[in-house]
Amino acid sequence: MREHHERQIARRASARQRGAAAILAMMFLVIFGSLATAMAIVSQGNLNTAHSHLQINRSLAAAETGMRYMIYRVNQITPAINSRDGVIDATNAPDLWEATALAILNEFDGDFHNLQPPSLSAAGVLSVGPIAVGPGQPTFTATFTPHPIAGENYNSSYYQRPPYNEMTPPVSAANPMDATWVRIRVRAEDNLANSGINRVIQMDFKIEKKIRFAILARSRVMIGRNVMIEGPIGSRFTDTHLLHGHPIQMVSDFAGLTADLDNDLDLLANTLALLDQNGDNRLNLNDPREIDGITDAQDLDINGDGYIDDYDYFLARFDSNGDGDVTGVEIDASGQVARAQLLALIDTFGDPSRPGYNDGVINHLDNYAKLRGEVKLTTDYESWRDGAAGGQVQDYFRGPIHPHHGEAPLTFNSHANDLHSFEPSDFDVSTFRNMTTNDFAAQVAANVAQHDPGDPDTPQPIVDGSGNPIKQFEAIPFGAAHPYDYYDRPVYENMTFQNVRIPAGTNALFKNCTFIGVTFVETQTSNFIPHPTDPTQNAYNYAGMVEADGTPKHPDLDAAFGSTKTTSNNLRFHGCTFEGSMVSDAPSSFTHVRNKVAFTGTTRFEIDGSTNLSDSEKALFKRSTLLTPHYSIEMGTFLAPHDSAETVELSGTIVAGILDARGNVKINGTILSTYEPTIGDGTVLGDTSPQFNTTLGYFPSSAGDMESELPPQGVGVIQVRYDPSLPLPDGILGPIDLTPLLSSYSEITAY
Repeated sequence: MREHHERQIARRASARQRGAAAILAMMFLVIFGSLATAMAIVSQGNLNTAHSHLQINRSLAAAETGMRYMIYRVNQITPAINSRDGVIDATNAPDLWEATALAILNEFDGDFHNLQPPSLSAAGVLSVGPIAVGPGQPTFTATFTPHPIAGENYNSSYYQRPPYNEMTPPVSAANPMDATWVRIRVRAEDNLANSGINRVIQMDFKIEKKIRFAILARSRVMIGRNVMIEGPIGSRFTDTHLLHGHPIQMVSDFAGLTADLDNDLDLLANTLALLDQNGDNRLNLNDPREIDGITDAQDLDINGDGYIDDYDYFLARFDSNGDGDVTGVEIDASGQVARAQLLALIDTFGDPSRPGYNDGVINHLDNYAKLRGEVKLTTDYESWRDGAAGGQVQDYFRGPIHPHHGEAPLTFNSHANDLHSFEPSDFDVSTFRNMTTNDFAAQVAANVAQHDPGDPDTPQPIVDGSGNPIKQFEAIPFGAAHPYDYYDRPVYENMTFQNVRIPAGTNALFKNCTFIGVTFVETQTSNFIPHPTDPTQNAYNYAGMVEADGTPKHPDLDAAFGSTKTTSNNLRFHGCTFEGSMVSDAPSSFTHVRNKVAFTGTTRFEIDGSTNLSDSEKALFKRSTLLTPHYSIEMGTFLAPHDSAETVELSGTIVAGILDARGNVKINGTILSTYEPTIGDGTVLGDTSPQFNTTLGYFPSSAGDMESELPPQGVGVIQVRYDPSLPLPDGILGPIDLTPLLSSYSEITAY
């Protein structure tokens, strides 16, 4: 019985154990199932999260693409929107935006990128898109909204940050962004699965009108020794197949100091021809391609800026103690004029408030560069290399170029939109002409009446004791090694003129005179005379030419047309002060022999310190101290660049047909030349287009400057600095810009 009872207990225990195993199995099934489900949920969540992130990134990338695309298209369109206003403000900006919006609308209307047509609201809001980034890719829509935006809270925290709170005055409800600003907002959506995931970015753009160049020339540009430039340079010259046909020709500031240094610079030029990858005339130590095959290249970087250039070789020769400073003693500034001028050139370039300015030494604080900016040329590299350069561009293009961030130092085949071409007809000078209400002859008579025989500083007579006009016979250009005409000039000395027109045919010499307000130079604007033997050539330059002894050069032309000296104006101003601007009529043809203005001696345009001008007049004249379209302008001296009294200072947009600056010249603004020398255009005889050039500094005639030779003492100091803060003068028909305010970029909440 006991045995039977034990078997019963065992069977019951076994049954209980089998039940526990089932329960445990079921529990494990539930746990593992839950884990599997959780893992599946987590995995699916990760997939969804990853997919969402992918869509977000795709949307943001599409928005960025859309903004860049809009900027690209706007830059193509705005060059066609022109204005004669020099200042764009809330008054004229709405009309310019309307013209711009219509141009953008027309440009995108029917564009194959569009998924639907663009639209322009009555309030001036332009919508473009949706536009697909690519087949099956996200889409973006761009909205252009002019400020002030209806309903916008300009007091919000959005505007309590740079750049808005750094504007003058800061943006607020009391001072909202005005009509010169346009906001571009780009909304992009990755709508492949109709997820609705999108991203929105926006930037503000300024409607402006600028000539963003230190020099913008239709001719070739020659930049000699002791010339430094801050700002971009542009040249539209393309006759590179001709002798001297270099669209830009630069000479190293360190050339001619010693024979050994010249040899070093030649070797560097040869190396640059082989290794320089971007045209900045220096070797980048961080680019293996640019130092390929150079042993211990870092040892050649004397100033340690990461580049090998002309300045390093200069330091190697003249920094005798290796401390990084070149002093006046080391460069022998007291013994040689040219070296003293080089010291002054580098030591006094740039903002006077910068560290190291005019401290008497050349060192790293001066941050030397021949050109601080970029160079844009419409010609192509191969044509220049194989043409005028004879196989090596670096022989004619020397000196380090320091482009600004994001700029290419040298660009060939630049688009015409990047180098706008200004014609004489683009200049309306009537506003300035209308300001000249005083009669020239009457002002001369009033000045002569103040003559004091005992005081040589008073106005001097214009006739001698016999009543004959006092005149000075001189070569044109004055002091040139190769003059092409001579003038017998009436002389006006120590006189003061105010808002005066100088009549055509005056052809005078003004000595130590003061001009207040507008000095307007009149000339015959229709100045093309068909040459009797070749009607395509312009005889206007030649009728009335004389030899050094006064005999006619072209008596046949004189007999046919008379002297064109009576209808043009060729003037020289020596040691004069201008409290205002000089402006001229715009002759339709460039006739450099007849329509020329030369500034010699100490010529200053004193505007800020003038007590004769109102604040509004000062602001007007600073925008352009010299507005002489299609005139030949000579600044400085052919003879005495060593004389510090031979100085010219100008500001604003300096407009000329061709400008030559020599000696000691400072320009704060833009040099804009209007003449494009073209073979067969009536002024260019034969293949001589390279001889009509915008020249800064001195070149021998063997280099293609047919007016000058290298002077015996010194080469002067020429400094040109582009000033983006100066507005253009009124009357210039030029394109507007829609300029992005990069610091205004923001990603905002989707809408």
